[in-house]
Amino acid sequence: MVEAAAALMQARGIAATAVSDVLAATGTGKSQLYHHFGGKQGLVLAVIDHQLARVLAAQPRLAPGTDGDVRAWATDLLAVHRGGDGPLSCPLGVLSGQVDDDPVLRGHQAAAFDRWREGLAHLVGVGRERGLVNAAGEPAELAGVLLAAVQGGLMLARLARDVRPLEIALDAALARLGVHGAPLLPPGDALDDLV
Repeated sequence: MVEAAAALMQARGIAATAVSDVLAATGTGKSQLYHHFGGKQGLVLAVIDHQLARVLAAQPRLAPGTDGDVRAWATDLLAVHRGGDGPLSCPLGVLSGQVDDDPVLRGHQAAAFDRWREGLAHLVGVGRERGLVNAAGEPAELAGVLLAAVQGGLMLARLARDVRPLEIALDAALARLGVHGAPLLPPGDALDDLV
């Protein structure tokens, strides 16, 4: 039920996804939904958790035991969004503007992003210990730079139907973190082409 609700809410939005839509998609009864989730708000909370799990599963370098290679994390992330039909929206980020009016949902969404940021902070911290991250600052703040680059880059990439805004945002974030290496943006691509 959560997986179906997540797909519907990602495609249509939370407000445009009625409980009846989820029930029809899953072939379940209203009593099951209310038994497990207590209502639509509880279902949305479960969807946020589900989407966070998807995001983290797609970024295995954030797991404990990471090698701290922030550049490899960015390259892996770009590979996900370069394939298929082009840039994808973030399954978690797409919900953010939709939970503003409900303090419970907004708090849960913020906590989900905090958990993602913690994984990034761990990656950055290990990267600093290994000499792969050279910027000063707290790992949590530097992780916020990465997270903002991902969210902003994906939003612009989705609008442009081109992964380059995400490449540019991640390149800028890696530069801010003092991560050395070749740019993620392919040679010859100009920023002017995006404006």
